[in-house]
Amino acid sequence: MLMDRAGSCPLCCETCIGNSVGNEHDPSVQDPFALDNLLSAGTITVDVHDGHLPCVHRHASDSWHPAPLRQLSVYAEDDVFCMISFLTEHQFLRATCRLGTSRRVLYIRIYLVPNDLPNVQGRLQHRSKAVFKDGGRYLQSLLPMIVQDQCSWSAESVDANELPSINRPQKYLLPRAIDNRTMAEIYSDLPSLVSSTISVGDQIRGLRSTLYEYQRQSVAVMIEKELSNQPVQDPLYIPISSMDGKCFYFQPSTLTTVRECPMVARCKGGILCEELGTGKTVMILGLVLATVEQLPQPEESLLDHRPVMSPLAYRTFPTDEYLNARRRAGTHTSSTLDTTRVPSLVEILLHRIRIWGDNVDVRPYEEQLEASNLWQLLQANTPFYHQYPLKSPKHAFGPSRTRDPIPEYPRLMYLTAATLVVVPGNLLGQWDREILKHCHSTVRYLIVGQTTQIPNARFLASDYDVIVMTDSRFRRESAKNKVAHLHMLKPCTCPPFPGSRVPNCRCPGDPTVSPLLQIRWKRLVIDEGHTSGNIAATLNHFVRELSIERKWIVTGTPTSNILGLSLGRKHDDELEDVIRAESSDLLSTPGTTDCSASDASSVSDSETEKTARIWGTFDYVNLRKLGTMISDFLAVPQFHFDPKLFASQVSLRLCDHHGPRVGAIKVLIQVMEMVMVRHRIEDVEKEIVIPPMRHMPIYMDLSAYAAKSYNAMQAGIAINAIDSERKDLDYLFHPRNTKNLQNAMDNLSQGMFWSASDILFNVDQICYETSEFLARAIQRKSSEHDMTLLEQALAHAEAAAKDPLWRAMQPHEDVPFFVTGMDLVVFEAWTRGNLKDRSRAHDLIHANRLSDLRALIRKKPLITLDRLAEEGKALDMSERLRCEKNSAQLHDVTNAAQMKKMVSEVKDELEVLREKDKVSQLEDVSEVEIDNFVRRKLGHHTEPLESNLLGLSPLSGTRVGPSLSTKLNFILSEVLEHSREEKFLIFSNSPLTLAHIAEALSLIEIKYLRYTTDVSPPLREQCVMTFESSDTFRVFLMELKLGARGLNLISASRVIFCEPVWHPDVEAQAIKRAHRIGQTKPITVKTLVIRNTAEEAMVSRRHLLKGSDKVPRMTAEVGMRHFIENPRFLNIPIEPDGSSPLQIPLLTHVDPQAQNFASTCTSEVSATSSASAINVVDTRNQPHDIEGARKRPRMVRFAD
Repeated sequence: MLMDRAGSCPLCCETCIGNSVGNEHDPSVQDPFALDNLLSAGTITVDVHDGHLPCVHRHASDSWHPAPLRQLSVYAEDDVFCMISFLTEHQFLRATCRLGTSRRVLYIRIYLVPNDLPNVQGRLQHRSKAVFKDGGRYLQSLLPMIVQDQCSWSAESVDANELPSINRPQKYLLPRAIDNRTMAEIYSDLPSLVSSTISVGDQIRGLRSTLYEYQRQSVAVMIEKELSNQPVQDPLYIPISSMDGKCFYFQPSTLTTVRECPMVARCKGGILCEELGTGKTVMILGLVLATVEQLPQPEESLLDHRPVMSPLAYRTFPTDEYLNARRRAGTHTSSTLDTTRVPSLVEILLHRIRIWGDNVDVRPYEEQLEASNLWQLLQANTPFYHQYPLKSPKHAFGPSRTRDPIPEYPRLMYLTAATLVVVPGNLLGQWDREILKHCHSTVRYLIVGQTTQIPNARFLASDYDVIVMTDSRFRRESAKNKVAHLHMLKPCTCPPFPGSRVPNCRCPGDPTVSPLLQIRWKRLVIDEGHTSGNIAATLNHFVRELSIERKWIVTGTPTSNILGLSLGRKHDDELEDVIRAESSDLLSTPGTTDCSASDASSVSDSETEKTARIWGTFDYVNLRKLGTMISDFLAVPQFHFDPKLFASQVSLRLCDHHGPRVGAIKVLIQVMEMVMVRHRIEDVEKEIVIPPMRHMPIYMDLSAYAAKSYNAMQAGIAINAIDSERKDLDYLFHPRNTKNLQNAMDNLSQGMFWSASDILFNVDQICYETSEFLARAIQRKSSEHDMTLLEQALAHAEAAAKDPLWRAMQPHEDVPFFVTGMDLVVFEAWTRGNLKDRSRAHDLIHANRLSDLRALIRKKPLITLDRLAEEGKALDMSERLRCEKNSAQLHDVTNAAQMKKMVSEVKDELEVLREKDKVSQLEDVSEVEIDNFVRRKLGHHTEPLESNLLGLSPLSGTRVGPSLSTKLNFILSEVLEHSREEKFLIFSNSPLTLAHIAEALSLIEIKYLRYTTDVSPPLREQCVMTFESSDTFRVFLMELKLGARGLNLISASRVIFCEPVWHPDVEAQAIKRAHRIGQTKPITVKTLVIRNTAEEAMVSRRHLLKGSDKVPRMTAEVGMRHFIENPRFLNIPIEPDGSSPLQIPLLTHVDPQAQNFASTCTSEVSATSSASAINVVDTRNQPHDIEGARKRPRMVRFAD
């Protein structure tokens, strides 16, 4: 048969055929490089045209000729043979060839040599650096050419006139398919993990709540990652198949192949990155309670043995293990030792129970042990081990003669079954509530705030199952890091408990060392742990100093471009069409998603199928954050021991300037799967159904006076651009003016809600220099477009400067409201500044003045007009004096009053909740009846008590109309319409905007809470608890940067963003405060947008950037920057004439449930710009319906 094959070979010469040249392989010789031992990778085809191929007079074991040597030159394919010759010579591969039947195509079989080939005596691992370098370069060129095709492998061509590789679709050894998925898309496509060895039942002891199936699976996977000591496959190798179907493993970065995938140590921990709102906190609690009795093992050490001991055994047990430990520590002669007696059975059990961990479960017998006085002894017998200091080389020459030696003792490390949880400060109270909600009272936990005294290490290790600490306090503890001092602490000599030999340790410890450093922690959990991706984070430095066995990061957004807003989201196709249509009209720049020249991370749709997506700078930053989490925080062994490994093997290969290299995305997927625990959203939604979420923008126009302020700011930007000729540092958009530009954008954003300026937005200065601006523009021969823009800017500045009422509004930044029916004397006394000018047909008063006026009349309903005027003048004078004394603006005084009132209301409501909790346990009546009874008892009323004498007040006919802020009017309309049945979350970047809303809510007497930077962290926690527990407070005003992450606010079902949010991850996190597991109502999200401004451009640009892997700074994005650099002025709407019917009575309470909203804007996409946006008819005293109210269980924990 061999002769037949040889004879039929087109390359064989007549001499070889006649002499029956055979196979070069001798079966009797064990050749490790035999073709059967190698990876049959595939074939390369070469067009040899009419070139003559000499016969080499021998065949390989596959009956083909060895590939031609380096000297052969066949037209343009010369370098292919050169590469094969070099790689064959240095044993990277073997190659055989056969001429096709057409004698024009040469088929070359490639056999790769696996690096783990047996019986080669290490020859493959000891090549020179030059050989490795050249070999890698040649393999990088050659491997992509290899085709896995049976026809080519058999040297059979379908068409003798054409190359097979061109003739039909080919399968390549290395995949050539272009994968243009972003990092977020790769993350979303990760499969749901299921543990193969661990199962978690429906009930976890200590956990009150029942977990969903996907939650139990996640807990099981986490337990498996923590407990399994089995190594895992190296994620840097990807599987490939040979021609005969065998599986080999290929490392794309080094281009090496192995027969068996290398195994690496697994990480005891990972990243819990389930979808936002799917219950990550309860999963962590389930993990804690499922492993609550497990003890960690001492840190591995090659230098010394570290047996686990207990204080009782260390002092009293006479066995060799403890005798050696005492001798090494130098305590074998201590007078506190008592080794003369044989340990009793009770003492042996006290020791074994503590060091065996979950092998002995004594919690069900806690009461019996306490009754027999053994529980105290058991808790005091905290297990520990000794960690000895490392000796420096100088100690090898003996002690120093220049100074007295410092005594060194072993560092005492307590073993704890507790879990340390580090959370953002705003989530501390929520973790407290979540533990109370989901766990039984047997769970022992400690909440550590900024001022909490941390117990000493022994009590901390023994008395708690969970310690929850704020990240700021954790960083404070990192300053107490004098670990060397722990080796100077003398061993404990405290006497034992009376009647036992268990030491009653009361050693004070070293105050310069944190107790956290004296404990071997079982587990560390970082909630909202995306911050651990910062390589310079103090948190990471302190974590490296702690002794921790298992580490977990909990986050819904592992990096800034991996979002988690898919759960329960309802897409509005009609709305998408509206945004798409309007974006084309609003923006004149091309709809490209390329955000900056420094980050070409996108390709156009038409090029997507042919061109690989380039991973840019933004991708690299996110990869670096992920790498820091993996190598630095989680300390995955493979990456921790080589900190540069992730960057070289993962990041750089993905961010190649030609696109991701072959296998790079597969490696990233395998690394993610190695550390991440998550479920695909479709798997989660099979079990739970969260009410749908509908998100819509609400477009509106500015009022006349707000539009004048906006145009005045735009005029300043336009004049700056033209006068600076758009160059040098005078130009606002110069790269070095980033901070000033951001301030200008913040001012514009504030102006689209409401803004005032004590310098009148510089309109007077602009008007004064009008002629100079025009002269310079003419002299410089500015373009016609610039001249037109300059004239428009000067005209708008002049229009504002000449409006006396607009000028009167500027000294006071509060939002004015229309009022009618107010006596002239009272109006002039209670309004501020020049707003008392009666030349207009309508009167304007600020909200806080109206609230103060109402409070005074309710207190004294028969007060006379003269007395009201005197009180108003006195209030005005008092405000002026306080402002002058404190050198503060008027708003600061108002804000302080708001805060004081809110604190008082929160305290009153907490008192009501405490009393209701007591009454509900004694009385089986409806909750409404309990609420009314308790409030009457305590004298706290949700609605103000109104006197029948109010009808006799001279201001009984006064009505309050809308404000001059269209956004504020819309918010008030929404709140009045829906607040009886639903609660609101209102987000804004601006604390001033939230203060304006707070004043307006006080005016319409809707209870609210604030979560802003000027509210202390303890009060913020109280506000969250109060909002979730009480039905009194209907609105939560939240500063976006504080309230967007981590909080659970499912009592709210309506969300309003006062301005568009540029970054999708921030918006997603904010929405997920309400749209999460436990929500029972559909979620309505509305974003307020002013037409024809940067806000509308933001909505349009965000839609165009949807799906992009990068969202740059707003002022750096191409479309937004173009819009901002070319100011557009708004048309000034007609001022209201004040003749519309009055809306809200000033003195009587407005019942939201009984109002008529016939003229209130309810459009989903558009809102009216009319000032009379609130049309409310007073129909008070409607009876409450309590038929459907029933008693329900309540759990409220009250902070001090």
